[in-house]
Amino acid sequence: MTAQVETMEAKLQGYKQDLGGSSAQGRQRLLAIAGMADHITHRRMEGLGIQEGWRCLEVGCGSGSIARWMSYRVAPHGHVLTVDPDTQYVADAAGATLEVRQQTIPSLRPPEKTFDLVHSRMELQQLPEREELVERLVASLKPGGWLLLEELETFSLFQNDTGPFLQVVEIMHAMVRAAGTAVDWARTLPRTFQRLGLRNVNAEGEMLYFSGGAPTAEFHRLTGEQLWPYAEKMRLLTREQFDQYSASLRDPNAWFYGPTIFGVWGQRPPA
Repeated sequence: MTAQVETMEAKLQGYKQDLGGSSAQGRQRLLAIAGMADHITHRRMEGLGIQEGWRCLEVGCGSGSIARWMSYRVAPHGHVLTVDPDTQYVADAAGATLEVRQQTIPSLRPPEKTFDLVHSRMELQQLPEREELVERLVASLKPGGWLLLEELETFSLFQNDTGPFLQVVEIMHAMVRAAGTAVDWARTLPRTFQRLGLRNVNAEGEMLYFSGGAPTAEFHRLTGEQLWPYAEKMRLLTREQFDQYSASLRDPNAWFYGPTIFGVWGQRPPA
């Protein structure tokens, strides 16, 4: 089994680069993530009290939708710094309130005791440096500042009935794991936050239930399209199986259990 995982991992080299937004398909996938998750992120940030004048850091900007929203909420005297290796979809919004920095996430070393709110979504779980990055983000909080991390967990996907969707999801799940994504990492974060000294630590998981054609369906379909060349190369799926999967995700009468978007937040103790 170990040899099989290592072989899959070697053959999946390049997959994570394909998930970026450099292609039209990548751009559509980022927009699908915004469509399925932005309303959840907005609610969580509002619950933490984001307001005019706050200094914020966003780690990984994706389509740019959250960076734009945060800059609107903290304007005119606040400031948002968003960092991502690919900033093409948010660069045009840069200005007095929104600073856009093109930088790899593992190299990020934010200034200490600076931010009222630090946020990252579906980013750190893909990186082997994730634990060290959490420590750096905690250190970047000013006294009283909040850290909000949102990551996907996949257990709820396996509640679906047997069929084309579940069949392909099981294979994709194994591939994503082999590529280095920690799909069960989010559930460990509350204890990590407490260990690092954060107070008022809380967590919730919002399970997505969706129909074909919805943003969550597009997220799964487009993620599958990006994984398909690797699955074909490793003979994990036939084209017929994949086409049935894609067709089901376009059917508005089909309903699916989706991933669970975990949110974990904690506050640096006031001075």
